[in-house]
Amino acid sequence: MASIKPNVIFVLGGPGAGKGTQCVRIAEKYGYVHLSAGDLLREEAAKPDSDLGHEINEHIKNGSIVPVAVTCKLLENAMKKSGKGNFLIDGFPRNKDNVDGWKKAMDGKVNVQCVLFFDCDEKTCVARCLERGKGSGRTDDNEESLKKR
Repeated sequence: MASIKPNVIFVLGGPGAGKGTQCVRIAEKYGYVHLSAGDLLREEAAKPDSDLGHEINEHIKNGSIVPVAVTCKLLENAMKKSGKGNFLIDGFPRNKDNVDGWKKAMDGKVNVQCVLFFDCDEKTCVARCLERGKGSGRTDDNEESLKKR
């Protein structure tokens, strides 16, 4: 990360609420780097020799939340690697444990600017995810996993 603390906007909402879609638009218009916590986790999970990846895969398949320290480390590494100063963090934090873990790992390292929350009714979210799941290859875009997420 640059010597100046990076700016972070958290982007939250249920699966299928439109977080990723809106992040792409904001990133294009305002020059933010879009970091999807889920994408970073899936990228690590795709590494065949990664013990961390195997752990992540089990959580994704079960629709459970990956330990916060893992997610924070992946996000921090991605911010450092980008060399940029403005970030949209999509899909994180998801609960108080995530907030506490973020504060522990990142306190003093970034400026959290705000939180954007996208609200969408459950029926629409489920329909979007099931449609997305047809071509995305995501193992968590199924009705059972969606109920847990």
